[in-house]
Amino acid sequence: MNNEDNSTKLGDDFARKTTERLRADILVVDDTPANLRLLVTCLRQKGYKVRPVTDGYAALKAVQHFQPDLILLDILMPNLNGYQVCEQLKANPETKEIPIIFLSALNEALDKAKGFQVGGVDYITKPFQIEEVLARVKNHIYQRLLQKQLREQAQILQKQNQRLQATIRESKLLEEKLLAAEKKMRGVFEAMTDIVIVVNFQANQVGNIDILPTNAVCIDASSTDIINQTIEQFFQPETASPWLSIFQQVLTTKQTNHLDYSIETEEKLVWLAAAISPFDEESVILAARDISDRKQAESALRIAEQRYHSIVENAIDGIFQSTPEGHYLNVNPALARIYGYKSPQELIQSVENIDRQIYVDPNSREEFKAAIAANNSVSGFESQVYRRDGSIIWISETARAVKNDTGKLLYYEGIVSDITERKLAQKALELQKAQTEQLLLNILPQPIADRLKTGESPIADQFEEVSVLFADLVGFTQFSAQKKPTELLEFLNEIFSEFDQLASNHSLEKIKTIGDAYMVVGGLPIPRPDATAAIAKMALDMQSFLADFNLKKQQNFSLRIGIHTGAVVAGVIGMSKFIYDLWGDTVNIASRMESSGIPGKIQVTSAVYERLKTQFNFEQRGKISVKGKGEMLTYLLIDRL
Repeated sequence: MNNEDNSTKLGDDFARKTTERLRADILVVDDTPANLRLLVTCLRQKGYKVRPVTDGYAALKAVQHFQPDLILLDILMPNLNGYQVCEQLKANPETKEIPIIFLSALNEALDKAKGFQVGGVDYITKPFQIEEVLARVKNHIYQRLLQKQLREQAQILQKQNQRLQATIRESKLLEEKLLAAEKKMRGVFEAMTDIVIVVNFQANQVGNIDILPTNAVCIDASSTDIINQTIEQFFQPETASPWLSIFQQVLTTKQTNHLDYSIETEEKLVWLAAAISPFDEESVILAARDISDRKQAESALRIAEQRYHSIVENAIDGIFQSTPEGHYLNVNPALARIYGYKSPQELIQSVENIDRQIYVDPNSREEFKAAIAANNSVSGFESQVYRRDGSIIWISETARAVKNDTGKLLYYEGIVSDITERKLAQKALELQKAQTEQLLLNILPQPIADRLKTGESPIADQFEEVSVLFADLVGFTQFSAQKKPTELLEFLNEIFSEFDQLASNHSLEKIKTIGDAYMVVGGLPIPRPDATAAIAKMALDMQSFLADFNLKKQQNFSLRIGIHTGAVVAGVIGMSKFIYDLWGDTVNIASRMESSGIPGKIQVTSAVYERLKTQFNFEQRGKISVKGKGEMLTYLLIDRL
């Protein structure tokens, strides 16, 4: 029968046995009646032969009477649990091949791992989905049938191989007879580059050494001084005895002996690979080939491997090989040290799942594999990992995918560097930068701070309409003479902190404090049309807060506030201790409005009054003398309309 007929027959047999899967025997072991009934009913509906039992001992007894094609086995059962049942079945040569699927409510990874360790082929967690159970049962039944088919085919192939071996042995006998009959046909050897000699033994005495004519460059077959030599003459006296022993052993055992040996020439050391075979009852044939190049390559390879292992073992960075499933194949001592293990062996044995035992974020491993899948390699992949003691460090990985000739992924290999110190330094630097920027924002408005960071200096801008407020805490000088400095600062800090919050609420820019005086401005560094109204609201809120503060602290402070609106120049000047400040007549007039004002009142100029008279209540104070300006008409801001 030819190969095509064999393939057709095998295909027909497999199709027939696949059709017979509905008659497959399944043993269901579960001490819960409801689960047992459900499984039996569903499996029988699919055409399987099902035998139910309720405990482990009954399962072992049932298997003695019939061998099922598959066992569905519960774990938590009285007297004898599922693990123990599985172990006993796997220990028996007659039942160890039966596939076992565990059905259990145990859902921990260690429970599942133990199920596979004792010999289970699958593990289904209760409560189970019957569709999942049926799908997995079908899969393992098919595998079981396929295994049986493969075993039968293996038996057929074994018989064919035995017949083939017999044919080969017969062919060898014929070949030996043919070689004996044609030993004088030198033309066969003339194309050979090997050294070929025949050593003849007669009555246990060494006779002639016949050199067959080949193309071996180191032998001159026409030379008469190597004809009819003895072993001592040809192999030199110091090596003749070992060669004689080898020849006699080959004659006695009738088996070919292979060995490598070297000879010293005037130019170099030559390595030869020799095969000594029985030629007839009284002679052996020796064929030797020059393998000096191969020996040199092997020596170079050994040296390279030694150097490679030395580099790996003594590397500062960690080196690894790992499976796509998350197991380490090889690691060097440096990687064990990085992860806090005593040796590479301890690391390999301890880490069963790189995703969860090494990476702090299990998704990091998936990102690592995805990055390699995209380009067959990844460089500088940074992640946080656990050390053996539970501490966390930062690492950087550079790795590549190793595949076979068909493109199948075999494993990952790469280098791991501990970058914890660099990460800590980066974090400290980022924190310091953030603190510096926050400090700068506490001193300057953000737009001004941004310009200053770009190197702009000096910074000076003209604003056509800005509202400036000066406030002075009346009575605070007398109060300070009666208080300790720390207590005084606590009071002032509480008041000015609330003023800062009010400025933030009204989107105004605090400029500075001078002693117990407070300066705030609206309309810069970003102009706004409602700047004057915002300043007025701020002034009223400051008075309201101070009234509540006096009541709470039992004090009698009051505010003298002055407001003016007009053009200013604002900016930052100098090389150190930056401050955002204002210059111009508008600032001076606002300051005069405060200094010439009335305690507890808000004095404004007519420019402010004209802008806000439809939104706020004012009281005309009249004309007052203002230093540098003469008489000016002023108003008192009362409240909002």
